[in-house]
Amino acid sequence: MTAYLRGPLTLVWMLLVAATVVSWWLGARGDGRPLQVNLAVTAGVVAIALVKIRLVVWHFMEVRTAPSWLRYNCDGWLVFLALMVLALYRYSS
Repeated sequence: MTAYLRGPLTLVWMLLVAATVVSWWLGARGDGRPLQVNLAVTAGVVAIALVKIRLVVWHFMEVRTAPSWLRYNCDGWLVFLALMVLALYRYSS
């Protein structure tokens, strides 16, 4: 049983849970007031989400053992996605 707890996928899963808690903490406000539009907080949450996506794609979808062209395409897709999300957010408000 302890072998499963020490495995790399368990560590990645624990990192994903921690990243979810951090992104929730960044976006939450404890005093009950509504949140204001903040580019820095949004960029932080999007950055955490992109790291989470990369971890899932590389470890759970096993892209880390795929051919190099597929790894580069996945990383390029993530960079493109990040730029588009931030650009759309920036110019929509």
